[in-house]
Amino acid sequence: MAARGDVRFELFEAEDERETLDYDILDKIIKQLEYYFGDKNLSRDKFLQRKLESGNGWVEIDVLLTFNKLRSLTYKKWTVSAAFYWKGSQLLEISRDETKVRRKPAHPWPRRSRTELDELTVFVKGFPLNTCTDELDKFFGQFGQSVDVFMMCHNKTQRKFNEMELTRAIKQTRHAIRVKKDAEYEALAEPAEELKVVPGCLLRVTGLDKVTTWKSLKEALEPYAKVAFVDYCESKGEAVLRFIEEGAAHAVLTKLEQHGKGLHIDGNRVIVEALEAGEEVEYWKKLAAIKRKLRNRRGRHNSRSVQRGKKRRSEERSISPDNMME
Repeated sequence: MAARGDVRFELFEAEDERETLDYDILDKIIKQLEYYFGDKNLSRDKFLQRKLESGNGWVEIDVLLTFNKLRSLTYKKWTVSAAFYWKGSQLLEISRDETKVRRKPAHPWPRRSRTELDELTVFVKGFPLNTCTDELDKFFGQFGQSVDVFMMCHNKTQRKFNEMELTRAIKQTRHAIRVKKDAEYEALAEPAEELKVVPGCLLRVTGLDKVTTWKSLKEALEPYAKVAFVDYCESKGEAVLRFIEEGAAHAVLTKLEQHGKGLHIDGNRVIVEALEAGEEVEYWKKLAAIKRKLRNRRGRHNSRSVQRGKKRRSEERSISPDNMME
């Protein structure tokens, strides 16, 4: 269970089985990708420039996952895909096969000169040595939207830089082999399943207080209908609950109207509404995409089970698609 203040996405399929995605991590993944593809970083990242040119603007997610900062957030390709499904990006888009990322055609790389970039850049010093980029983003955000925040580290020697480049090259080779194997596996994959939509079971709750947790949400609605799924974004103060039975969302609204007192959670009166038909379809598409990726991920790893270590097997069991399926 998350501590208070965590933003988490939880799927309830059984009392002891649930799959969790951290909304904060998804948001950080998008921000880090936008930094890599930002004007400032692209102007000096020769490696990424070559990848963009050779890939017609696209860069393989497997290549991006070799970058230290992104890899510290996730090493799973499907998590990057989930970040685009749930968070989205104004600057970037993911390919249809969900293996590559590029800048949107509406935001092409401007290829500004060094002089032009310098005119848009400020140099600030005096921060504590242990300051991280997330803290700098928050600090500069109060003065306006910043495209890139780059920390200058003077203690890195050329020797260390070369070692890092060599390590990155080795990782790229390993990932290239993995990409080829994954492509062969996906070529043998079964046709996509027909989208399953249970109408009238999704209920949106807005106006939530910061102290509200997924548990209090579930407990508040359980007396009206059995809850199977809780999608709670604390930073937005809203949640979407999926009930087990078809039409349960409308039934819950009817019961609340009959009581005439509305719905109160943690002492706060909230707003509840059933999702419209179009919203329901989009929501089920996103959920199906995540489940499909979990199944595919499990299948690929099972085919390579001899090569896996204990730690890797443990991680895969924790994201088993069986925990997400009905």
